[in-house]
Amino acid sequence: MNAPTQEAYDQLAPIYDRRWAYYTEATLRATLDGLDLAGRVRFLDLGAGTGELARRLLGRWPDREIIGVDLSRAMLVQGLAKLALRRWRPVQGDAARLPFPDGVFDALLCTNAFHHFQAPRAALAEMHRVLRPGGLLTLTDWCDDYLTCKLCSLYLHLVDRSFRRAYTLRACRQLLDAAGFTVVSARKFKIDWLWGLMRLEARA
Repeated sequence: MNAPTQEAYDQLAPIYDRRWAYYTEATLRATLDGLDLAGRVRFLDLGAGTGELARRLLGRWPDREIIGVDLSRAMLVQGLAKLALRRWRPVQGDAARLPFPDGVFDALLCTNAFHHFQAPRAALAEMHRVLRPGGLLTLTDWCDDYLTCKLCSLYLHLVDRSFRRAYTLRACRQLLDAAGFTVVSARKFKIDWLWGLMRLEARA
């Protein structure tokens, strides 16, 4: 388990939604834009944080079941104040060792978390394992194709032990390919002058 990430977000949890409100709104909007989850019933929100993505997913698809996994118990506790346990189940866990059987999820969403993963290849292998054949992965994260993000990466390596690495769109696509996914869409975009993101959809 990535202890620096867990510790950082346990401390940040009480103020996370306020501090990152603009960024969260923009990135979750990009994640949900064009997302087709028709016929998909059981979702895994990996890097669930305070449950904001799950809250929006349930606003659109209220009959779905969502399990939210995060390293930080304190972040998940924040989500409990927003979400009914009947439809959202928080689980503290590591992306590289997901506590689920094979092929149990119809869709998996990973938003704003991949740059923290200590073992990205192991995490992607786990994502592929827990998705049913043909299951949908949607991954949204920082994109190191942008100069501003490259500079942020250099800075964060010096000051933030929870940060591991941001990827270019090409590198991220190659990781998905190597994990056995079939990438069906991949794009990069900026939400403002600073933040550059990428969004990929892939089938297991």
